[in-house]
Amino acid sequence: MNSTLRTLVTVAAISLPFCASADSASINYRHQFTESDSIHADRVKLSYRLENGLGFEGELKYRTAGDREDVAYDNIINNGHELTVNYNYKLSPQSTLTPAFQMDSSKDSTSYKFGLKYSYKINDAFYVATRYRRDAKKLDRDQINEELPDRAKDNQNTNRLEGWLGYTPASKWAYEYQYIYFKTDYIRYDNKKSDYEQNLTVKYKLTKQWVPFMEIGDIKVNSTTDDRQARWRLGVQYNFM
Repeated sequence: MNSTLRTLVTVAAISLPFCASADSASINYRHQFTESDSIHADRVKLSYRLENGLGFEGELKYRTAGDREDVAYDNIINNGHELTVNYNYKLSPQSTLTPAFQMDSSKDSTSYKFGLKYSYKINDAFYVATRYRRDAKKLDRDQINEELPDRAKDNQNTNRLEGWLGYTPASKWAYEYQYIYFKTDYIRYDNKKSDYEQNLTVKYKLTKQWVPFMEIGDIKVNSTTDDRQARWRLGVQYNFM
């Protein structure tokens, strides 16, 4: 059994006691492949929300490395972990305001993410949402080199604006488009301090519990050119309730 699968089983077992008091709870596994980089990565996320609207998420992340980074489930190493606390505040039956705090840690840095999301249900089939998030990446002090320009090896800040358009017809299928704009204080894409990303997600409700999904994204290749690449994601979510 590979390490990602072992983690999935372990986290699922740990989560079961929490489900009794939760309004919703799920575990989500996702595999990722970037086209130009040819890098594989995996993520396991546990989510649950209490009846009062308070939500918690925990993510364990892995990737392939070395001369085997282009091979799935081989030479897997730790790629960090993320913890999230958020709160769904119902403004009306159609609209929800969700403040959130996330802490994303790896061996070299920790990012503190503060966000506010607004969601609006247009009708039974369509919804829209928007979010502003501020990401503050704090580098390991031993890694900081203030002599490098554009904060290349220093603490970095990102302002992130997002928008979603979702379509959930009266069937087992669901579709979502997401656009993200990044404004940074470091060189992020095409030798500029800005970037964008697009994602299209398709979900299929196999049963009430099992929801497989696929996502294709349009993302940068690196910070110095205008090259773009496709990011493919395949996964499945299991809903405990």
